[in-house]
Amino acid sequence: MKDFLKLNQGEVGIECRFATYVKPPEAGLPDLHLVKEQVHKADGTVVPVVKPVYNYERPYWIVKKGYRNFEQPKEWIEKERVNEFHSTQGDLLFKAASSLGKPYFKKSIKDLAAESPYLFGIDIKSTAVIKNDYMVKYPDLKTEYSVGVFDTETDVIHGTEEIIMATFSFGKICFTAVQKSFFKGVANPEQEVLEKTNKYLEQYITARGIKPVLVIVDSEIDVLIETFKVIHEAKPDFLSIWNMKFDIGKILEACDRANFPVEHLMCDPSVPNEYRSFKFILGPNQKKTASGLVMPIKPAAQWHTVKCPASFYVIDAMCAYKHTRMGEQEKKSYSLDFILGEELNLSKLKFEEADEYAGLAWHVFMQTYYKVEYAVYNIFDCIGVELLDEKTKDLQLVISTQSRASEYTIYNSQPRRLVDDFYFFCRDRGYILGSCSNEMVHELDAYVVGMIGHIVTLPSHQTVDNGVRAIKELPDVRTYIRRHVADLD
Repeated sequence: MKDFLKLNQGEVGIECRFATYVKPPEAGLPDLHLVKEQVHKADGTVVPVVKPVYNYERPYWIVKKGYRNFEQPKEWIEKERVNEFHSTQGDLLFKAASSLGKPYFKKSIKDLAAESPYLFGIDIKSTAVIKNDYMVKYPDLKTEYSVGVFDTETDVIHGTEEIIMATFSFGKICFTAVQKSFFKGVANPEQEVLEKTNKYLEQYITARGIKPVLVIVDSEIDVLIETFKVIHEAKPDFLSIWNMKFDIGKILEACDRANFPVEHLMCDPSVPNEYRSFKFILGPNQKKTASGLVMPIKPAAQWHTVKCPASFYVIDAMCAYKHTRMGEQEKKSYSLDFILGEELNLSKLKFEEADEYAGLAWHVFMQTYYKVEYAVYNIFDCIGVELLDEKTKDLQLVISTQSRASEYTIYNSQPRRLVDDFYFFCRDRGYILGSCSNEMVHELDAYVVGMIGHIVTLPSHQTVDNGVRAIKELPDVRTYIRRHVADLD
């Protein structure tokens, strides 16, 4: 049994929430998978744990020499026709190439698959294999994911656009850090914010057992450092941000201004410095159809990803809300205010004194004259997203259930998730999936006649009489209705 799956004394099972791969920082060092676990104790408690797994070896397969009698790539192959090998993710290219007699191959693993149809099972990510290991070992553990929420507010008065405050809420935890300069002119900001929070958010504080905490810090970067200290200690499974393109962008700008490495802010403190990394990948904002038409992708339909080894997976709650409802009618808006109204009959926190203002003017007015109330507004932005997910279960249940072993980075691609599922389905039944190359075009494809501009019609008297019997009064009569669905991406 793999060592990282073993139970310690007093433990009855382990769930893997996700695994993050970190390549070796330099030659000779091991590669790392940081696994976020929920450890189930014998006393019924569940404890979040971050576990480093070094040099995990994932499988791949090479066709046995006696069966290398084909030139075209296969979709799958019987297990008895291949030899199973294992490699760390970092060494996969070298070992796979060596297994094929090409030890000096220097291109990519996809290039290797393009040159040899005898390489199987390399498309599955090592992170998915690890998560599946846990799911197989502890199949009955399926609890809801924990969701924390993060939100920032930025300066709109002095033109700096600096982060002036940030809040993290997570059940009973509600932590807010604010720059000292923002509260200039407020005699006792800690006391006043607490009083106003109790005034405007009393029902939520009482019902949820919230204990609000406010700290005043010297600088923008301190706002982030203090907030993420609390986040790392709390270890939510998801760190949810509504429209994270804005907030992550502001975090990156703040770290750049302070010359503070963002990876030291975002990565789990237990990760050695040399393994810390951070990458923010914006989802595409347009797509090209098969006919060549370029279409924009609306912000809520994009899928941004953050890659960093941490105890939480950063996810855009707005995009998650949209993607879990892709088959539904488009909403008029995907602003937090509108969605709270649609789902909970709530709105973002508003104040009578600012009723005549909207948009940017509202923020200018509040930051100028109602600083304390503005901090409470920031707090409820986080609590509101928590309330929303507790109702919809998008992050607590839906995305994790639909993703199964797949990385959340590909949640927006159902075909890619299905390939992961199919990999394990086939493997458990004695088959191994083939490998996709970087070139999926065959030379004979050039002779295929395209369908663009074609309209195909068939004379009704030449169609097969296999329509659906759909008329109740005439049970033997076949209609021209067929049960057939086609899809082309």
